[in-house]
Amino acid sequence: MAELIKAIRVAWCSLLDLPQPKNISLNFEWIQIDTSVLSKQDFDIIVLDIKAFENLEKARYIYTTVSLPTIILVETVEQESAVLCWLEPGDETCKYDAIDQQISMRLQRSIWHNQQKHLFNLDKLTGIANFRKFNDYAHQILTSQADIESVSLIYLDVDRFKFINDSHGHIVGDQILQEIGQILQKYSLGGGIVARTGGDKFAICLSGSIEQGKAFAEFLRTQIHTYEFKLDTKSSVHLTASFGVVSMLGHSSVEQLWQEINQCIYAAKQRGRNQVVTSEEFDAIADASGQDKLITDFEHRIRVTAERMINEMVLKASRLANKYKVEAERDGLTEIFNRRYLDRLLAREIEKSYKYQQRLTILLLDLDYFGEVNRTYGFPTGDQALKTAAQIFKSNVRAGDWVTRYGGEEFCIVMSNTDLNTGYQIAERIRQALSEEIVTAYNGKQFQLTTSIGVVELMEENNLVSLLQRASDKVREAKKNGRNQTCI
Repeated sequence: MAELIKAIRVAWCSLLDLPQPKNISLNFEWIQIDTSVLSKQDFDIIVLDIKAFENLEKARYIYTTVSLPTIILVETVEQESAVLCWLEPGDETCKYDAIDQQISMRLQRSIWHNQQKHLFNLDKLTGIANFRKFNDYAHQILTSQADIESVSLIYLDVDRFKFINDSHGHIVGDQILQEIGQILQKYSLGGGIVARTGGDKFAICLSGSIEQGKAFAEFLRTQIHTYEFKLDTKSSVHLTASFGVVSMLGHSSVEQLWQEINQCIYAAKQRGRNQVVTSEEFDAIADASGQDKLITDFEHRIRVTAERMINEMVLKASRLANKYKVEAERDGLTEIFNRRYLDRLLAREIEKSYKYQQRLTILLLDLDYFGEVNRTYGFPTGDQALKTAAQIFKSNVRAGDWVTRYGGEEFCIVMSNTDLNTGYQIAERIRQALSEEIVTAYNGKQFQLTTSIGVVELMEENNLVSLLQRASDKVREAKKNGRNQTCI
């Protein structure tokens, strides 16, 4: 019997006319159907009436054949005990004499349990089937006694996906995996199952020969290769995947199936990635080498693993070098560029200015009475004051200007392609912003900082030392004139 209701469809298998339960919260009518059409209908729940069957064994046969969430109506305690011996978790029994009180609760509980069971078989990230669901599906095909037409397993492994996670973060990596799952679902409609089996690996089962499976795998390979995966609003990346294709029939176990498909995947990666390799092609590769298939597979795995290790070592070495470079060029306290970087940068900027006839201006800044800050509030507060000053400087310069720590409480700002007057205006903006900033000491007291600034422009006869000396002279002039001012 088919029940069309708001939230679910219920099938009621009974030879008797049963009254509608009085207290049921779901709105439907009871209608009988022939049990022979159960497998052809799209039901959410089956209600099996023990009275409809000659004995419990026939009821059990229908129960195991339908494989749907089920509630079984029983008359006696003995029937209930017998049914509970073979009832699957999540399915329910309900006694005739308590149908009015129990059926509504039984239906709702069965629906909830099977919804949870459904979610248990889904990959949380992509929303497609997970490894558990795929393994059950594969095992069902391999152990089926019925005549099954040819079924192909297409397995794919995204190439160099670890680089995406390492370079752009796992959030971006997860987004890409979700998009790949959507691509596979979009083009695999009608397939037996589309699953994410773990990490960056996916599996698809389709009816058809291994040749048809390869043709579809080639199509999917092209779709992934040409798809533009967004990294952020401004950049994107193209990815590839290696594919293996095998026939699902003819294997003694799921483990043997996995072994064969992995042989194809490693062969595809050994060929250069972004390839499709079938089990027949893998056999041909092994035959051409004159080796046992296990040895050929072992060689492929060793070479692919060695390449991954080399790439990983190169990536780690590059990161380590960049880390040391940053540490060598950055001031540990304020995190702006340090004196070592300033000397190299300024020499380069002077050379560029002479070469391209561009103007160059530098600002040398010295915080006023900073020794008094350390003596009054302590060195931790002094450190906090230095970091505050560095942030003020960075916030009030242009994008192309360089803020560096010259030493102690002294800072230098390098402004390429900038004349003296512009440099003076920026210096005044910095001086004003710093004087208005309030710094809170660790004892809760508050104070303000000021700075004396010297502004000089590169002249024909200048080199790095003479340019810095001129700027230092201007700072001393500002100090002499009362501090908290800019001299040019």
